[in-house]
Amino acid sequence: MTNESLQVKQGESRAGLDLGDAAAEDREIVKPAHLIPPVLALIAVLLWNLPPWRSMQALEANSQNLRVRIAAARTPAATGGRETRERRAPSMATAREHKAIDWQYLSVQALLAEQRNPGEAVDDEALETLGERLSEMTREELLTALDEIAALGLEPEARAKLEALFVEHLVEKDPEAALTRFASAIRDDPDGVGSGLSPALQAWAKLEPAAATAWFDRAIGEGVFESKTLDGRSDARLEFEATLAGVLLATDPAAVGRRIEALPEDQRAETLQQITVADLDPAAQKNYIDLTRSLLPVDEREGPFASAFCELVPDGDYAKATTFLDGIQATPEERSIAAGFAANNRMDDISQNREVTYEDVAATREWLSRQAPATADRLMGEALAQAASESGDKAFAKLADIVLEVHASSGNDEMLAAFLEGSGSSAHPEQARILAQKITDPQRREEILESLR
Repeated sequence: MTNESLQVKQGESRAGLDLGDAAAEDREIVKPAHLIPPVLALIAVLLWNLPPWRSMQALEANSQNLRVRIAAARTPAATGGRETRERRAPSMATAREHKAIDWQYLSVQALLAEQRNPGEAVDDEALETLGERLSEMTREELLTALDEIAALGLEPEARAKLEALFVEHLVEKDPEAALTRFASAIRDDPDGVGSGLSPALQAWAKLEPAAATAWFDRAIGEGVFESKTLDGRSDARLEFEATLAGVLLATDPAAVGRRIEALPEDQRAETLQQITVADLDPAAQKNYIDLTRSLLPVDEREGPFASAFCELVPDGDYAKATTFLDGIQATPEERSIAAGFAANNRMDDISQNREVTYEDVAATREWLSRQAPATADRLMGEALAQAASESGDKAFAKLADIVLEVHASSGNDEMLAAFLEGSGSSAHPEQARILAQKITDPQRREEILESLR
């Protein structure tokens, strides 16, 4: 190729490159221009639709809020709403995993559960889960949790309701720790935390009677059982004395006697009466009867003795009652007291299941005549009066017929008079007045008729 031809070719190539560059530059300039109309159109459409879109968002939000409020209103207060369950789910999930528990939330639920105000939902499931969790905790874990609660600065009432949930579990794990931890509540919160602590003294005394007794005496001296009443009476002190006595009666009845004697005279019978005699072994039961006889005057023994008898013979079983009375070598006064309660319980039990028959009354009278011959008819009349007190006209008439039949054969006014003096007669005055006319003693008859007017 000649030099001239090469120069011409190179010139053409350069011209082509120049044209290509120019075309490229033209494309770069033209491209945005072509896009402007569509972009502007899109912006216009968005601007046109923006107000309705925002309105739809607002409507959807309002609708959602309304649905939540309606659902909460329709959910019964006792079960809590969906919203409540969702709020507490994380804290309860961690509780089940033995991680940190939301004590603040649970304290509120414990307080709400105690108050049970209408319209306030209580998260019972959360409290039930907490109870399960507390039962799984060790002594150390329970005490650590109580320390955590104390550090939260909760309202005193809410804290007390939450701590009350711990008492039973701590008593079971370590009764001494329970008494030491909550001793002040015996005086300051007797109806809350303090009310569950007497079982701790009982459990501790069974394990270490000397140590438990020493703590009790020390607590008395420190004012833990100090009364806020004008008469100086402390119901908590009497409850704890009865609890400790119930443990010591089997091993050291003399110590129980000294403790009861140290109480004011008007509180001794009540303290003895609070001892659960049915929980005692036979030897301790006999010690109880002996202390009742030795510590109380005759006119104050009826309450404790009757309480013990009704615990041991609750169904009025006459054979069982006889065995008990013979075993303690009951005095005539004690037999009369026990016989009256046994007859009352038996007649009441029969009347709740079927009609009382003449044969039922005859069997009871026969047993009463052996246990308390001097008062048998009066006790029989009182037992029938109690059975009639909640009966309708038909049942009252049936019992009245039995009483008249017995009176006709015995000629004794005691059973008839006692039946009419009972509370059942006031509900059936016309029938009662007819019965009263059958009383042979004029003075007694007039007194009863007067009381029925």
